[in-house]
Amino acid sequence: MFDWYVARSPDAARRFIDAVDTAVTEIAGAPERFPVIHGRLRRRLLSQFPYGVYYKIFPTVVSVVGAIHGHRHPDVWLRR
Repeated sequence: MFDWYVARSPDAARRFIDAVDTAVTEIAGAPERFPVIHGRLRRRLLSQFPYGVYYKIFPTVVSVVGAIHGHRHPDVWLRR
């Protein structure tokens, strides 16, 4: 996905990375803040981009599953 943004606009690619960094920082600071999507899987939507950062909370770590496009079929993020 990053390569797609770089090919179209280096500025958009930078903003995408900034949005992901912001999301990960917010998740790290308050992982229970964002909604449960399925089972233990939670999602923090990116502002200005059609992606969500999916993650799971474990007793000693928060594990980021991935950044997935909002129009992907739920099976994509449920398999992770």
